[in-house]
Amino acid sequence: MIEVVAALSAANAAFSALKTGVDKGKELHEMAGTLSKFFEANEQISEASIENKEVSTTAKLVAGKSIEQQALEISLAKKRAATLEKELREYLIYTGQGDFYRDMLKQRRILKQRKLEAARAAAKRKSDMTDIAVAVVGMCIVVGALTLMVKIFTELG
Repeated sequence: MIEVVAALSAANAAFSALKTGVDKGKELHEMAGTLSKFFEANEQISEASIENKEVSTTAKLVAGKSIEQQALEISLAKKRAATLEKELREYLIYTGQGDFYRDMLKQRRILKQRKLEAARAAAKRKSDMTDIAVAVVGMCIVVGALTLMVKIFTELG
């Protein structure tokens, strides 16, 4: 599972660096790497949410954290990430870089949709494969046990 706390920490750090850079007169294109880190961290939080929705039944049973704890971490991280993104948008508009920000969001929306669809499909495949693998192993154990029992009964009878 994606580490949600680490992604949120990265988003907070990138937000602070962006705000400091703009305050010091830097242009956004000079801070493209930091801006990328901010949005990558937000995407990791979104991917964690998707992965959590598509987690296999087996993984749920053997997870180190409770389902409630995972859900709480993801929900809190999503809320904080949304707040940070809103603050960044407002700050950039206030500093006269709103057009750039709106154009970037338009491009990001298109790319993000494609990436989230792929992440959703991958998480679903992973979940399904885990459940299938566990079912096959369980069936092999049952068939093996039945075969052994039949062999023992035929030798006794």
